[in-house]
Amino acid sequence: MWDFTVFIILVVICYLVYRWVKRNRREEKDYRNHVPETFVVVDVETTGLDPGRHEIIEIGAIKINRGSNEHKSLTALVKPSRKIPKKITKITGITQKMVDNDGEELDSVIIDFLDFFEEYRLVAYNAPFDMAFLERAAAKVDRRIDNPVSDALVMARKAFPGLKSYKLSKVAGVAGLASEDAHRALADCKMTAVVYGAVAAELGRVD
Repeated sequence: MWDFTVFIILVVICYLVYRWVKRNRREEKDYRNHVPETFVVVDVETTGLDPGRHEIIEIGAIKINRGSNEHKSLTALVKPSRKIPKKITKITGITQKMVDNDGEELDSVIIDFLDFFEEYRLVAYNAPFDMAFLERAAAKVDRRIDNPVSDALVMARKAFPGLKSYKLSKVAGVAGLASEDAHRALADCKMTAVVYGAVAAELGRVD
C-alpha cells in the first residue's frame, strides 16, 4: 500500500512538472503574439536629466520584425556643446575623446533616426525621459514625433510587481538576459527589447 501511494505521488509530481514546463515553453513562444509586428526600441544617453539644460551624447535604436531573427539597428555618438561631466563618463563609459573623434552634430543625427523610426511604435525604458530629449531634438529640425510609444518600465512594474529594483539591468536579469555594457545606447536597446517581450507576454498586451 505504501509503495502504491508513493507511486501515485511521484506520478502527480511528474505531471505537475510536465504542465509547468509545457506552460512556460508555450509562454516563451506566445510573447510574439503580444507585440507589434514591427516596432523600434530606442535609447538615449545624455549629459544629465533635464532636456532643457542637458544634451544627448548617444542615440541607439533597433527595428525589430516579429517574424524575423534579423533586425536593423542604428547608433550614433553626438557632439555636445559642452564638456561631458566626469560622472556621466563614469556611468556610460562615453568619454569626451570619443565624441570629439566620432561624434556627429545632433541635427543630422536626429533626422537619420526620425527616418529610421518611420511610423512604427517606439519602445523605451522610462520613455518620458528618452522622448523628452528626442522630441526636443526633433523640434530643432522642424520635425515632430507622432509615433505611438510604449514605456517598458511602466509595463514591467505591472508585470513583475514587488521587485526590489526596476533598474533596466535588474529587470533584464529577471527576463533572462545578462546586463553587459549597460548604459550604452544600443546595449540598453537590446535589454529593453527583451524586457518588452517578457512583460508583454506576462500582461498579454502592450501599453
